[in-house]
Formats: sequence, structure tokens, C-alpha cells
Amino acid sequence: MDSRAVRTFRIFVVVTAVVAIALGIVAVVWPRPTLALVAVVFGVYLVVAGTLRVVAAVRGHGTAPVWRWASGVVGALVGLAGLVCLVDPAVPLVGYAVLAGVGFIVEGIVSVVGATVGHPGSSRVPTAVSGVLSVLVGVAVLLAPGMALAVFAVLSGIALVVAGAAVLLLLPPRAAVRR
Repeated sequence: MDSRAVRTFRIFVVVTAVVAIALGIVAVVWPRPTLALVAVVFGVYLVVAGTLRVVAAVRGHGTAPVWRWASGVVGALVGLAGLVCLVDPAVPLVGYAVLAGVGFIVEGIVSVVGATVGHPGSSRVPTAVSGVLSVLVGVAVLLAPGMALAVFAVLSGIALVVAGAAVLLLLPPRAAVRR
């Protein structure tokens, strides 16, 4: 690899790591506004994707009418979901938290049942403990979805800071790259 390519790649890696650290700090310091921004960006994406799907359905000459109608209806629903995200970003976020809480509870119940029934290749006690903890986390998320989202944002921010810092710390010095 020539030195210009290595230098360009190195700059890309450093910029990416610095952006990860900056975004991680923002998420840790302002978790709720960070989540709202993510919901708004997601809402814009859904509105654009839904609109494009409707346009494709309308202009899809040569495609079977049933597929065009289905695509148009799905596009309208996707666009509507995007508008909901834009009007009130808390709605989809709380919805995601509720789904996550239900998922934790279902996973926990399945683990506890699996530990009770026993299945080959698994230890009953760790599986049962994991299942009970999963149910408890699910209940906590359902009782306080806003808090769960804030905790998720903070933990994600910490992960971004750690990952960005690790990339910078593990990047070989420029002198090592020149050799």
C-alpha cells in the first residue's frame, strides 16, 4: 500500500474515532435530547422511505396491480409512522422500550422454563438465574421506559467513547507506518 493511501486511511480512522468519542460524550451528557434526535432522524428516514415507496407504486408500470397497491399501502403506513416520529419523538422511543421490556420478559420466561425442563448442553442454575434477571430487567423497563432509554443512551455513549479511545490508543504511531 502506498504512503498516501496509508495516510488517508489513518486520517479516516482518527476522524472516525474522534467523532465516536464526541458523540459518546454528547450521549452521556444529554441522553434524552440524544434519543429525541435519533427518533427525529429515524422519522425523516421513514417519511422519505415511505414517500419513495408510494412513488414507486404509482410509477410501477408493468408491475402487477396487487403488488403496486400493497407497496403503496405499506409506503403510506411507513410514511405515517415517520410523521408520528417527527410530531412526538417520545412515542416511538417509548414503543421501542416497551418492546424491549416485553422481549426481556419473554426471553426470561423461556430461560426459566428451559432451566426447569432442562435441555442438553446447558447448566440449569446459570440458565435459571439469567432467566430471572431477564424477567426483572423486563419489568423494570416496562415500569420506567423513559429511565431505561436514558440508561441505554448513557451506556451507548460510554461504549462509543471507549471504542473511539481504543482505536486511537491502538493506532500504530506514524513512524511505524512509514517503515
